[in-house]
Amino acid sequence: MKKNKLLIYTLFAAIAFTSCKKELYEEPFNAISDDAAFSTPDRIDKSAVGMYDALQNANYFSGRILIYADIRGIDANPNNFFGQMNLFNTLTAADATVASAYQGAYRTIYEANLFVKNFTPKASLVTAEKANQYLGEAKYIRSLCYFYLVNLWAQPYDFTADASHLGIPLVLEAASDPFATSNNIARSTVKQVYDQLEADLLDAEAKLPLTNTDAFTRVARATKGAARALLMRLYLYKKDYTKALQYANTIISSGIYALRPSPEVPFRNYLTTESIFSVAFNGGDNPNTNNAIGQHYGASKRGDISVADEYLTILNMATDKRFLNLIEKVGTNYWTTKYNAGTTDYVPVSRYAEVLLTKAEALARNTTTGVNAEAVGIINNIRSTSGADNIAPATRDDLINLILRERRIELAFEGHGILEFLRTRRSIPAHSIVPEQAWGSNYVVFPIPKYDMDKNPNLVPNPGY
Repeated sequence: MKKNKLLIYTLFAAIAFTSCKKELYEEPFNAISDDAAFSTPDRIDKSAVGMYDALQNANYFSGRILIYADIRGIDANPNNFFGQMNLFNTLTAADATVASAYQGAYRTIYEANLFVKNFTPKASLVTAEKANQYLGEAKYIRSLCYFYLVNLWAQPYDFTADASHLGIPLVLEAASDPFATSNNIARSTVKQVYDQLEADLLDAEAKLPLTNTDAFTRVARATKGAARALLMRLYLYKKDYTKALQYANTIISSGIYALRPSPEVPFRNYLTTESIFSVAFNGGDNPNTNNAIGQHYGASKRGDISVADEYLTILNMATDKRFLNLIEKVGTNYWTTKYNAGTTDYVPVSRYAEVLLTKAEALARNTTTGVNAEAVGIINNIRSTSGADNIAPATRDDLINLILRERRIELAFEGHGILEFLRTRRSIPAHSIVPEQAWGSNYVVFPIPKYDMDKNPNLVPNPGY
């Protein structure tokens, strides 16, 4: 079986044209109508695969959006390839890199919406199980894009007591007329965005298969595990620790996922049971050398992003395999080796380690006094797998701080950087040439791009931009 067929099929290349005679009224060879694209079960499946192709957007989930979250944290050294993005106060609404990411996200969202629009009237052509799967995949992909949009372009959920501050525009349908004024959608509140994400992910969880039969599609196509992992993260960011714990336990009790015996394994074999969902790439279907996550992080590739001293100081460099096996020194700088394949690294979205860390945090925060022993045991299990020493917190606050440190160590360079500070109401410490960014500062969120505001008069800027 060709395990990577998901990424080498594309919607247009898959359609065979048998007529040798071309008439003016016939469809062009390089495109087909929406009606034809959804005319058979096989074509519908290839159209569903097209949503994953859209998710690979070079400026968004090629890995770029994970990079942007991390270079605005403190564990990656500032670099000039991404312009002013990681310097905060000098970033402007005219920044082209920010605009490309914002537009890349909405491009993927459009493709997911377009699939739903075209598939819905043709759903009877496939089994009910397949129909549910496709709709669940569309809602998961859309939700994943919106999760990063709302958390990078808007202040965190509890910035206001009722999350009534401005979020991002919610585009839930593919427009028939791209020039209609109805497309000029205003920004929803953060609460409205989170409510939509919750509703979509709950629906996706209900519709998606528990797992897929082969290892490739188990990781590279959405499953219940993927939807549950994103729901878990959503509830953690809302500070709904009871539901975050509930979803962590549901993933754990499924028995599908497990930690690997050493921390580098899921970054050398992308299809282990530690990976819940990743954006997959291969030699024939990958971002270019200026957009792939491995190019930016790898010392032997573009070498744009080296590891900051702030990260190294929280590791036991003598015994922790997350240093010994996932960090290398080249010249005078240290580099992560989580990504070392250049353009073909998978982009990690959800890993089982995050599930365990979230369970530990939820347990600790739901314990009003004292130290939650189960949470300590979870962290020590992760640390022993990596060869790190055990923790022995004396108080509840000590435990929470140690869990946040462990998340920083374990999930480094996987798109959690600045988001971890924002969701926990912490200022971003001064580092390198970057001054401290106080929690709630105007500049800890991206500007709404000027290009998009010029096109859409209903968009308003973020304060300070």
